Formats: sequence, C-alpha cells, structure tokens
Amino acid sequence: MAAATRDLSPPAHVKFRTADWPFWDAIIKERAKGEWSEADLVVAANLARAMADAERIAEMTTGRNGAVKIQTLMNSIAASDKLARRIVTLRRALQIDSRAKHGEQRDVDKRRAQAMEIEGGHNPLADDEDGLLARPPTIQ
Repeated sequence: MAAATRDLSPPAHVKFRTADWPFWDAIIKERAKGEWSEADLVVAANLARAMADAERIAEMTTGRNGAVKIQTLMNSIAASDKLARRIVTLRRALQIDSRAKHGEQRDVDKRRAQAMEIEGGHNPLADDEDGLLARPPTIQ
C-alpha cells in the first residue's frame, strides 16, 4: 500500500520538457504505482519524450489553416518512422503494449467477437428458453 502513494515523477537525471508531461501522465496510468521500478521510470520518460517528439513533427507538417505542408511532410517521413519504431519498442520494454495488456491475438479476437455480438443487438433474455435468467420486473 505504501507504493500506491508514492510520487511517480521522471527521474531527475532525465531531461524533461513541458510538452512531455501529458504523455508521461498517460504512460504512468498504464500500470499500478507499485509496479514501477526506477529503471522503468527512465524508460517511461524516454517514451514520453519520443511521443512528444512525434507530436511535434506532426504539428510541423500542418499549416495554420490545417492544410498539409507536402514538402515538410515528405522530409519528416524518416524521422516519423524512427520515432514510431522507438515508441513501439519502448512500450514493449515496459510491457504496456497490446499483447501484454490483452493477451494473444486469438483470445482478443474471441473476446471482440463476443462483445460485438452483445453490442450488435443480441438480447440474451430472448434466447432464454428455460427461464433461468433473471428479468427486470414488469411494471403494470
């Protein structure tokens, strides 16, 4: 319980910028506070910086009116690609990638199919032939 109350700030020896904070907060929320080691916090800080850098590059490719600056976009593709690979690698290192969070893809597919069936209007009460499912009371 003591670990749940500790402050999770970027390590002092890692250079941190104002634009990194929203990404830091999102990353830290991926796990319980007690699960973060000092080494994990360094990796998380690097991940936050990489995500902020990717956002900065995306902003540079868009003009004031929202139009894409084609030449800037073309010049930024290599940097964007490197940052995307770095982000994926760091998420895997922290075990906060999709596979670590949700399991193997075949299991995710089964859960997703079940959820889509439920969300798609399937009414389990309509298929209850033996009447064993609880039903809301009928108001008369």
